Amino acid sequence: MRIGGILVGAAVFFGATSANAALTSSEKGQIKDFVAGARAENAQKVRALVARTDLTPEESVAALSAAVTPVAFTEQRGVFLKELAFGGASAASRPVLVLAEVKALLARADAIYQRFVGGLDHEPRAVQELIAIYGWLDATIANAGNPTSTSHDGSAGIPAATYEECSRALRDHVEQQARWLKGDGVVPETVSRLRAQAQVTLVDMLPDGLTRRVDAADRLAIKGARRTMLTEWGVLFADAGKIDDAKVERVRQVLARLPGARRDLGLVYAGDARGGTQPLRARGLVAYVAPVAERYPFADEATPGAYDATSSAIAHDLAVIAAKRALDKLTDLRAQAERDAAAAAGDPSRLLGRPRAPSVEHVVGAAIHALMTDGPRAVDLSLARLLGSRPETAALLSDALGALAAFPSSEEADAKGPSVELGKANAWTTASAIRLAPNGAAIGFTLDGHAWAIDRASPTYVVLAARRNGQPVSAGQLSAKGVPREGSKWTDSGYTFTKLRGSPRVGLSTGSDTNAGPNVKLLGGGSEGFDAVMVAPPGPDFTLEGELVVRDAPGGVALRASSTKKGLRGVALVVTPGGRAALTIVDDGGETNLAAPIESPSGPVAVRITVQGANVEAVVGKSTLKGTLPESLAKGDVAVIGKRNANVEIAGFTLKRK
Repeated sequence: MRIGGILVGAAVFFGATSANAALTSSEKGQIKDFVAGARAENAQKVRALVARTDLTPEESVAALSAAVTPVAFTEQRGVFLKELAFGGASAASRPVLVLAEVKALLARADAIYQRFVGGLDHEPRAVQELIAIYGWLDATIANAGNPTSTSHDGSAGIPAATYEECSRALRDHVEQQARWLKGDGVVPETVSRLRAQAQVTLVDMLPDGLTRRVDAADRLAIKGARRTMLTEWGVLFADAGKIDDAKVERVRQVLARLPGARRDLGLVYAGDARGGTQPLRARGLVAYVAPVAERYPFADEATPGAYDATSSAIAHDLAVIAAKRALDKLTDLRAQAERDAAAAAGDPSRLLGRPRAPSVEHVVGAAIHALMTDGPRAVDLSLARLLGSRPETAALLSDALGALAAFPSSEEADAKGPSVELGKANAWTTASAIRLAPNGAAIGFTLDGHAWAIDRASPTYVVLAARRNGQPVSAGQLSAKGVPREGSKWTDSGYTFTKLRGSPRVGLSTGSDTNAGPNVKLLGGGSEGFDAVMVAPPGPDFTLEGELVVRDAPGGVALRASSTKKGLRGVALVVTPGGRAALTIVDDGGETNLAAPIESPSGPVAVRITVQGANVEAVVGKSTLKGTLPESLAKGDVAVIGKRNANVEIAGFTLKRK
């Protein structure tokens, strides 16, 4: 009878001592042949031998291990083993079969480690087989049936005692292969995916209970922010051990403020190979994130604030997950965001953040990432662009806040509206009392003591205007430093720049060096030739110093500069991104080099330009350019210049009398 069979199977599983028979050599040979052939229709024959009620559990494990250990684990063999444990008529014997399969596959894994004990990281086929073994154990055994995020599926027929035995075997295996599998120390990149899969399998295999997450962290020797993520949320953060704890803590803080991304998340894998040839398995979502150095998330209008490039890149990936889940939940918001993303049309000057792809999830995810980096700056940048007749950024700000509000920070209902936490330099601030339009986009919120409103007109919900504390937003109300704005005068750190020609947008912010001047950012507008802003030099002879970077179009600095009817006159250091840097005379007739150009620097470079009498010398990194000035350039101002779409930044801009 079924009841009797279950009782007998249970007795076998718990080690009944009445079993006194043993498999014959012929029967052991049959098991090996059937496992080697891996034909699913033969699984029942192996089951009849391995799960015999007259065998001890140890004998069943030994018989199956002897057959599994010598042969490579393949997809076909995985199908065979699944049929063995979960096929027809297996319910009564499932506990003993599951334990035997777990121990047999771990024996196969041990054999691989033993074979490549000196250089596993240089054996990609071995690594891939090990990942496949642990992945199969996770998907087929640890997550049999339909488990929840916190518990196994009791109807799968695997009792808690079996999971305890299986997890103990896996723990012992991790201890035996601790060099590769235990802890969060540094391992080769080629092995990091392997360790991630082994660890998440142990987490998922543990029996249900209040201390399960703590037990997992203890057994795996996970420390710091990684441990906190595992014990609080059941989320394993795995990498090659090269991301320090401070960066992981920053990721944890971001994830704490993205409950939409955190929901049903099982594994965050930070590695070079995004997905690889062998997908990682976990009970919850596996998030592949890129631990690369990422540029400041705001399009080049905002001078970079305090942020870590590596943790920022990981936070960006998590923000995309949060965006996707919110847009999946709110179909009207998805439709609105698709229209707003299309209106921005991939234009960095209209997007919020730096989308990695054109899909709406990436566009809204990039906006969420900007809010997680510096919410007040994201608001200021969006509304500054709105004042400059570019409403698309404000629309994406509205969409991103709506997406965040779909999974608010607080579960408690607030009559004034949901609240979400946003980044603010190295701290956090709260956007509260969020008001939502019928389509889910945010049209009002309170941030840093001010009530902001974004006017979006139904039915298209285009952004018409914005208000702060009930009054139309003006440029003077936008407080974030370094956000370039149109105007005629900009002042910071004792320097005042005025527009010399064209339609530049300029932002100044206080530099990190108190002995140097401000950080200057100029964005070239639509004028022909150079847009320019000028500052008076301290005398006819002087030295200019700073760290210069030019992106997207030619730009640089000009000295003895003045405007002409057609453009600009002066001696200029002009950097062409991806081209050359030249010391040149600029006038209405064009540009004339004073010295042989040098290769254009690819990133920020220290510059020192000295003008003394008719002589000019520009030191650019390790290169020096010299020339003699004509009499027409005996006097003039200092200017920061940029052609159309140029992004010119000078950190620590300083002028000193020579």
